[in-house]
Amino acid sequence: MRLLITALLLFPILLQAQMQVGWRTDNYAGINSALLNPALPSRTPYNWDINLGEASFFLANNYAYLENTSISALLRQRNSDVDVYFRQDLPTDLPAEQETLVYDFFQNNSYYAEQLVQIMGPSFSVQITPQTRIGLFTRWQTMGQGRNLDEDLGYYQWNAIPNFQEFSLDDARMAIAAWGELGLNVSHAIETGGGSLILGASVRRLWGQRAAYFASRRPFAVSKLPENSGLEGIDFEIEAGFTENITATEDYEDSPGKGWGVDIGMLYRVDLGDGFYRWEFGMGLLDFGGMRFTESQQHIFNSSDLATTLTDNYGSFPAEQSVALAAQQLSDDVFGDNAASRVADEFTLGLPTSLSLQATYRFQEWAKIEAVYLAGIRVGNASLNRNSVFAIVPRVDRHWWSFALPVSLYATDQLRLGMSARLGPIFLGTDQLGSFFRKDQLSSGDFYIGVKLFPLGQGGNGNGKRAKNKGRRGRGREVECYKF
Repeated sequence: MRLLITALLLFPILLQAQMQVGWRTDNYAGINSALLNPALPSRTPYNWDINLGEASFFLANNYAYLENTSISALLRQRNSDVDVYFRQDLPTDLPAEQETLVYDFFQNNSYYAEQLVQIMGPSFSVQITPQTRIGLFTRWQTMGQGRNLDEDLGYYQWNAIPNFQEFSLDDARMAIAAWGELGLNVSHAIETGGGSLILGASVRRLWGQRAAYFASRRPFAVSKLPENSGLEGIDFEIEAGFTENITATEDYEDSPGKGWGVDIGMLYRVDLGDGFYRWEFGMGLLDFGGMRFTESQQHIFNSSDLATTLTDNYGSFPAEQSVALAAQQLSDDVFGDNAASRVADEFTLGLPTSLSLQATYRFQEWAKIEAVYLAGIRVGNASLNRNSVFAIVPRVDRHWWSFALPVSLYATDQLRLGMSARLGPIFLGTDQLGSFFRKDQLSSGDFYIGVKLFPLGQGGNGNGKRAKNKGRRGRGREVECYKF
């Protein structure tokens, strides 16, 4: 348990946010903004932009936390000899100079955990006509999540349940995957009587490297055996799948999964005759699609009779075969046959399909406040999923710099203040600034950083509202549409 909790909560110091709302709403984000809404690259005020690299990390959970620490403190302790203690096991005679980390557990009505690492590689977008923009992007990401986990799975609730007392566990779903992708983005603006309508779409080819999922399809009755020796359950229906390489620590070049993903979106910009678009309203459907994994196993465990699993039977598997051997053992416990649960040698895992909504009000062409809402949509038992995010992002975007202070509500229960900044080609930020300062309960954190190029001059792409468009008041000197 100590190893599990330490790995979960210290992971932010090993890498570098969920949707980076402080950065992807930047007018100059270009191809990077396509990941929030595929129509957004067309509001970039330049003929081209290039993303050299972007790395981001996001972790959130409401199951466990570290006491009285921060990501900054963890970074300072990374080379120190630090003892890790569970709150109930903390010695009372620790020396004052001893560096320690103390973890404990929340007590909630349901639990979630979500981890996302993204590396966006060389990518670009370019204006090919006055109204049309195309782009290519490359990305690698790994995502793991579980949502709406039963409250009885909480550490304290679980230990408070008496042995042999039957209780019910709600249906639950968890998934994890790592994959790379190559995406083509196209956006096109259509002038309307009241403003401009931008339509956008991204088509992505996916290469899945490894994946696993678990789905308990319905609530079922379960009871504990004494001394944590095992469990008894009845009337359950559990589905699981995993790639043969799921426990491998190396060889991320193998791609047993192939698939496609699609993003579609629109952005309507309202013209009030101010020399810029005062209002914007956007909508998008993100990550629709999935990956079919071969070199894999899919299992179904179901029984209306009482089945018993004993902990000792699962405690001695070698790490590289632990998942496959655990599936065989559970099949033997349920069916009396270690191969009876295996139903297929492949499975399809859905992407974390999400609804994306945006609304923007501009005080000036360079100062605005933007509202963003992201909601995960479950597309099946075997799929990744996201928790919801609602954010208000006040920001200032200038040619050489930008600054934003996003305020977001994650999963309806975590209110966060973030910060995003861009200076020349470098941008960085976090959607949870408080995680870098000492907190009573540190359970989440995120960070992102990247390098991006765009024209050094002040030339625009013609997509902004100018004097040449229907005779309205201009916003700056005219330049040729294709001037680099």
